[in-house]
Amino acid sequence: MKKGFTLAEVLITLGIIGVVAAMTIPMLISKYHKKAVEAALKENYSILAQVTRKMINDDIPLSFEGADGSDEAIKSWFDTNMLPYMTLSSVCYNKAGCWPSKFQARELNGANFTDCHLGTGCGSNFISFVMNNGSMVALDVGNNSQLRSIFGVDSTAPTCMKIYMDVNGDKKPNKFGVDIFLMTITEDGFVPAGFSKSPAELKKDCSTGGGHGYWCMTYVKNAGWIIPDEIWKNWK
Repeated sequence: MKKGFTLAEVLITLGIIGVVAAMTIPMLISKYHKKAVEAALKENYSILAQVTRKMINDDIPLSFEGADGSDEAIKSWFDTNMLPYMTLSSVCYNKAGCWPSKFQARELNGANFTDCHLGTGCGSNFISFVMNNGSMVALDVGNNSQLRSIFGVDSTAPTCMKIYMDVNGDKKPNKFGVDIFLMTITEDGFVPAGFSKSPAELKKDCSTGGGHGYWCMTYVKNAGWIIPDEIWKNWK
């Protein structure tokens, strides 16, 4: 009567367990990251939308002409009009500390997005801040041309507040549509990037076949805050 396993049987069993673990653990880790990013993205979008609504209810004009042109102007606008409605972990005025410093921001197609600067923010005369859940956000004033071409929003507003959000903070992959998402505030209110684009245009921009990933905010929002697998495969 056999009372135990032979050494060979034990080694074979351990080998099978090792192979299964090697196949399943990365998948489980990826699913965990995906759920965390989706939850933070939805939360952050809701927070910024509520902030904008409160500003509108308090008759604060969503016009940014006065904030364009200098560090002090945008700082004054932010401190007076937006910051009172927010609870943040930290705020940085055109300096390092509130925007990812380890990895250069990239488009979904892999190209570097040089308008985002390591450690400081995106654009020029920008403000960056860290939300309480660790997400990092950069704000900068933009013009109507940028509003249409990069943010995919059709508006007659001459200026807008550009919002760049890195959902998981100072961690990889720092890629548009995967952990970096765009939103904007215009005179018409708060909208996600890609707001004026068709489903076909959103899908094309949020694909690896040359897509930039700029308009994935609307793409993911329309999908019920679930990042499609075709985008998430770029988590690397």
